[in-house]
Amino acid sequence: MAPSVDRALQEWAGRASEEELDVGPRLEDLGGADAVAAEADTLAAGPQLPYLLSALTHGLDTIPAGQAAALLAAAAQGLRQPHSAWVLADALDVVCTQPELAARLGNRIVRDLATLAEDALTGDCDAALAHPAIAGLLRLAVAGGSPHRLLALLTEITGTEPADALERLPILIGIARDHFADTDHLLDVLAALENQPALAPATRADASFELALADERTALEAADRTTADEQLRRALMRFTELDRTHEARLDARAHAAAIEAVLAFADLEQNPTGDNSARQRLTDAAIQLDTTTAHLAAWTGRMHQLDWLSARSLTQSAWSKLVTTLNAAQTHLDQPSWYTPADALNDLLQIYLASRSIHTPNNGSPGLTALISPAIEAPFVRSQGLLHQLEQALAHDPQFTDHPDAKTLYDAVRQRRRQTGSQTPPQEAVPGKALEGRPALAALFQSDATGLRDDLDPHHLDRLEQLAHQLTKGYTPTGNARVDTHLETLLDTLKTSPAWKPSDSHYFTPLLEHFLRFLYDRFDAQANLYGERIAYLGPARKDADGTLVPWNEKNLQDDFHQHISPLFPPGTVEREKWDVASGRADVIYTPEPGSRFVAEIKWRTAQWKTQHIVERDYLAQAANYTATGPPFALLLVGDASDHTAGYRDIEDSIWIIRHARSATEIPRLIVAGVLPTTRPTPHSLRLRRSAGPASR
Repeated sequence: MAPSVDRALQEWAGRASEEELDVGPRLEDLGGADAVAAEADTLAAGPQLPYLLSALTHGLDTIPAGQAAALLAAAAQGLRQPHSAWVLADALDVVCTQPELAARLGNRIVRDLATLAEDALTGDCDAALAHPAIAGLLRLAVAGGSPHRLLALLTEITGTEPADALERLPILIGIARDHFADTDHLLDVLAALENQPALAPATRADASFELALADERTALEAADRTTADEQLRRALMRFTELDRTHEARLDARAHAAAIEAVLAFADLEQNPTGDNSARQRLTDAAIQLDTTTAHLAAWTGRMHQLDWLSARSLTQSAWSKLVTTLNAAQTHLDQPSWYTPADALNDLLQIYLASRSIHTPNNGSPGLTALISPAIEAPFVRSQGLLHQLEQALAHDPQFTDHPDAKTLYDAVRQRRRQTGSQTPPQEAVPGKALEGRPALAALFQSDATGLRDDLDPHHLDRLEQLAHQLTKGYTPTGNARVDTHLETLLDTLKTSPAWKPSDSHYFTPLLEHFLRFLYDRFDAQANLYGERIAYLGPARKDADGTLVPWNEKNLQDDFHQHISPLFPPGTVEREKWDVASGRADVIYTPEPGSRFVAEIKWRTAQWKTQHIVERDYLAQAANYTATGPPFALLLVGDASDHTAGYRDIEDSIWIIRHARSATEIPRLIVAGVLPTTRPTPHSLRLRRSAGPASR
């Protein structure tokens, strides 16, 4: 290669920031469009192909059409005949995250990748090219392209192809089956790979794992508990055998422990007065899962991962949520109301969804990344989980238990949960007048035998409907890859603490996830989205006398408490608790004795220009609440200052404060989040004339 572009690339790499290195060079960084065009064929044929594609992404619209066409042709040729497998993988990372570039390359990229994969599978070219080529086809299909070439290619695999071409391919086959309809025939392909003795043990193990996950998915999609239990036992058998024969398959061990716990829960529910074997199974599974998930997070955190393949931090949080559910249940095994696998089964569903999600560009919002999860109906799992949570709220939450209709609603919910847990679902019918205009409840009570009277307090039903909406939202993946990325960044910081160990790390992770979800949701929410509950996000209101009544800390505290309390085991989330660090803590999460996490809520009317101001005013109190527990806490600040010129973005409003009060103390890690409240509607925002870049 002539020295001009090579030298320009080296100079750019030496001066570029970390963010610029992630984005890639522009045409001008490589010496200009003319220089790149003169060496395009050489660049595309070598290891510089990913840099060429990055430069094209930034500059295609700024150069003449003829020059752009020539550069695109060179890039296409480089993808058709790549320098090596790793170059192809890096190049496709650029193409699959830049929908405009993929569109300019056209359908030929799909045809070329399919041809390349076929040649690799038949031994006509480097076998290592098969995996990145098929991964590229999969990503393009999930992002909205046609999956026909991909599925036709995968269907024809027999297991007799070159072993190097099939390495890690079962994972892609399993993901393809998850994301596209009518793909059960791919199970035959996985079975052929599992039973092919000539293949590498790791490849056969991957096929076994995908077949076990297929059984797990069938269980999650079951319409009744009997079918779900049968499929879970099949999956458990596969995962257990894989763990026995492959010591390094921590993922199989974790799934086996999770399923064993769900089945133990089910046995306890059906026979709560039986022998202690089910209780012991549940205890053993909880201990196994606690240890295994910690090892799995540490192991995968140091490995090269397919970054596009799963929502890694959300997956970690989902595993931690299941550990929390099981550990909390250990202290309630003497209470028959806790003998329900609903929560654990729903946690297993969330693990499946997060671990099988794919990062892909959001075509509707350029520059943003969506998180696409498999389409799993899971009617039994979702309805059982939601009904159980409503049942617990009606039994324990004061906002429901103090109402005279609470007993009637509790009995109706309990009856409906037992109906949906039976082998034969009841006949569906249109719910009565009590549920008109309440779609979340109507979707659950699809039977005319609910026992709901038409004279129930409508305001009480509205609160229950709102709770059902919130629970559903808490159980549903956001689809926003920024949440996953943001959570991963925060977890990376928390992992630096010597105190970040099981079980505290498992307990705090889902709490942090829902804290993050709360902030992302409330940043976007209109003040009337959830009725009066979040009215504090909007301007203050006048009372009957016309006096302006400002919002206060209690409004934010009520909202946050109502948001997280249904998402964790009943009784583990409290508020306004005395004798915590010689004071009263706002919201306290105690999954087990000795593990206490506090969320300190503050209300601020003065503007804050830097994070230091927030830390100066509130850190000491928040940190002090960790004096006798794990060194992790939350600080939520309602910013009720003047927002007429707008407010900070969410990433600048959430950060971790590291604070040690002595040289020997383990630093406290406080996750701070500032939520703009009492804010005007966007159309009324105006920039201040004197406002500088850092005035807000």
